[in-house]
Amino acid sequence: MIINVNDFCKSENASLGIEKAIAACSAGDTLSFPKGDCHFYREYSPSETIHMTNTDSFRFPDKHFAMLLKNKSNLTIDGGGAVFNIHGDMCALGLLNCKNITLKNFTVRYPSPSNIEFKVCEASGNSVIYQLSASEFKTDGKSITFFEKSPFSNTEYFSFTGNQMTDCWVCHDDDEVYRVWNQNSPLSRVKTINRLTDNIIEIKYYFKPDLKRGAVYTISPNHSRHTSGIFFSGSSNIKSENITVNYLAGFGWLSQMCENLSFDGIRFQPAAGHSVSSFADGIHICGCKGRVTIKNCLFSHLHDDGINIHGAFLRTKKTLNVNTAVFEFVHNQQGGYEPFFAGDKVKFYNRKDLSLIGENAVKSVQNDINNKCVTLEFEEPLPPLKVGMSVIENVSYNPEVVISDCAFKAIPTRGILCTTDKRAEIFNNSFEHIQMACIYISCDCKEWYESGPCRNVEIHNNTFYNKDYALCVEPIALDRVHEGVHQNIRFYSNALADTSKAVKATGVKNLLNNENREL
Repeated sequence: MIINVNDFCKSENASLGIEKAIAACSAGDTLSFPKGDCHFYREYSPSETIHMTNTDSFRFPDKHFAMLLKNKSNLTIDGGGAVFNIHGDMCALGLLNCKNITLKNFTVRYPSPSNIEFKVCEASGNSVIYQLSASEFKTDGKSITFFEKSPFSNTEYFSFTGNQMTDCWVCHDDDEVYRVWNQNSPLSRVKTINRLTDNIIEIKYYFKPDLKRGAVYTISPNHSRHTSGIFFSGSSNIKSENITVNYLAGFGWLSQMCENLSFDGIRFQPAAGHSVSSFADGIHICGCKGRVTIKNCLFSHLHDDGINIHGAFLRTKKTLNVNTAVFEFVHNQQGGYEPFFAGDKVKFYNRKDLSLIGENAVKSVQNDINNKCVTLEFEEPLPPLKVGMSVIENVSYNPEVVISDCAFKAIPTRGILCTTDKRAEIFNNSFEHIQMACIYISCDCKEWYESGPCRNVEIHNNTFYNKDYALCVEPIALDRVHEGVHQNIRFYSNALADTSKAVKATGVKNLLNNENREL
């Protein structure tokens, strides 16, 4: 049965009826949108207290969703070519504990994105004239504050001043996209700021700035990731097809603790007149199992990695008895979700060198979400674990991965990060204007705590217009990593702009690097 959104709400403010439209859907139904602009507003949108990994979720646990599906099964969301305009720095779409969902045929756009763009129009001496992407800002002549206001209440959806919440800027010089540190940014060494029109400003500096005419310098409150732009949690068999992302707020497209995900025809590309397609990552997969397929996708002008697939290392906090121990999330952007279930298979690693300590199976789980801890009882006695010096990985939630026929371009970091002990194949992709390694395989028990050791990776028939290494394998431990952290990585039949930077690798056993050619 087709459920027509227009029977429940108007496109001018779909937030007023979208919850009723979703509630009316039963198994087998399609929720259908008409082609054209469809608007969602934060103050009329549902909220949930929920944690999203790789964000500052413990500082911002309450999330708003333009569209939220909970405990739904066997549904299709067909945008019909609609453009979902998200007003407010919130999550555009959430799936919580859903099964067999297809999402297709729509565009996600934020009319007032939290990345503000400064285009260098004119420069003369110590003065620069900029065209800004936003007209919602104010200046006192010394500093500048950006915001988005509700058209209903006149309150601010978001607000930030100058470089106060910014770790770094990103410069978009056509397809050359790279990070710029605050001290070299358009808001450094400012003498005066003068607003000339709605979106034109003149900044006078104490010293002549080193800024390129025509380039676009972008600022965002990237010190604070308070949400993800699209979010899947605890869901299975989710298909995403023919979706354009003009922008995602807060982080990117995040999936955690899900099973069987496919992405086909996803295009991260900025809207006309804009330069940024995502606040941070493109597709981010954490702690998922089954199969992850990403094909025929475009990742361009993001502000962090195109694809990042990993698990999570939890550090040993204390041992309670021979079969039971407490483990903790360590990084401030991790935790808040259930990382283990009874029956899951796990592995333990030494943080000193990432050597394997032992394996086991989970018998029972007690979660302490607020304290970012979990108590696990195991089927067998624990291996020797040192508090603070060993980590655990849930290998039942490592996916098989296929990434093919995708284009990665104009990214200031990496194209693909992928760590899983299941089979991973990356082929028929192109990488262009990537500032760091095109493909990066880590396994980190020191900084980000993103697991885990790979056992079967094939990277072939890709095209790398590489500046840095096409493939960088770099496990991160407290000391020197041992040789076999990763095993059986094959890099072959690829075309590279610089074959001298084909592969850089440490901690790999059975690394194949041959039959690659220069472009």
